[in-house]
Amino acid sequence: MSGTMVLVNPAAGGGRAGSFWERMRPQAEALSRIEVAVPADAAAARNVVTAAADAGCTRIVAVGGDGTAHLAASALLASGAAHQVTLGILPAGTGSDLARALAIPPDPARALERALLGAPVAIDAGRCDGEGGGFFFVNIASAGIGGMVDEAVNAMPNRGRTAFLRATVGALRRYRSVPARVRIDGEPWYEGPFFLLAVANGTTFGKGMRVAPHARPDDGLFDVVLVGAVSRWELMVRLPQVYLGRHLHARPVKHRQAREVLVEPLALLPPFDVDGETYASGTVTFRVLAGALRVAGAVPSVVSGPTPGPGA
Repeated sequence: MSGTMVLVNPAAGGGRAGSFWERMRPQAEALSRIEVAVPADAAAARNVVTAAADAGCTRIVAVGGDGTAHLAASALLASGAAHQVTLGILPAGTGSDLARALAIPPDPARALERALLGAPVAIDAGRCDGEGGGFFFVNIASAGIGGMVDEAVNAMPNRGRTAFLRATVGALRRYRSVPARVRIDGEPWYEGPFFLLAVANGTTFGKGMRVAPHARPDDGLFDVVLVGAVSRWELMVRLPQVYLGRHLHARPVKHRQAREVLVEPLALLPPFDVDGETYASGTVTFRVLAGALRVAGAVPSVVSGPTPGPGA
């Protein structure tokens, strides 16, 4: 096969990604020799990525949202091909938070050129192992309310620009804090009820919520952000702070960096949020995989300010 395969998820962005790709395809074919795959479902997409890597493909461009990039990256990491195959990202989804973390241009033409021709840049990834099985992630994995938000967004037949905001507000009304124990790099860090625990490689989730504003996907560390028990009224008031990344010093928030995070829920948790997808929850260990993934033209060191210290 050719050196570059384009993986298209036509369902991404509420079904808009397919027509988006057809508009971009002539430019893509002018820039590079490509083969295009439009798998029927996630399982087929994983098989396509693995087969392409086995056949000598050196670049796979994911056209879709965070879930599409997550799927392609996970297949490369699981197959052991992530160090040989470059992942290109052409954002066409509802959230596209990973693209923000890697400074992928919002202009589609510039993003396409970078995805097809950009030099590979090594970034970190994450691995989670626990009761619900194992999985990889690239941007952010979270426990708590995040999985409820993902379920609501993924169930929307028509997703607009406010899909994540509407889903978040709805989840805020329903969620009840769950107690858990959290250990960081082998040491006890937190025990008690929590609203959200984000294990962040990138900076944003939920379409621009800057939950980990100082995270860098190339520093070999997670930024861990925990929001403890807090009233729904206070959460509503503080929600704008999360979009602005100004919540880290708020009363119910703890944060620090880590290479390994163990989470032991003491009651039933909603599903985990993993790069905008949902996975079964339970006791889990998150581990950073430093430099495990190659992304075309990524600029992972773009951050909003100095990297914080260990935190509380």
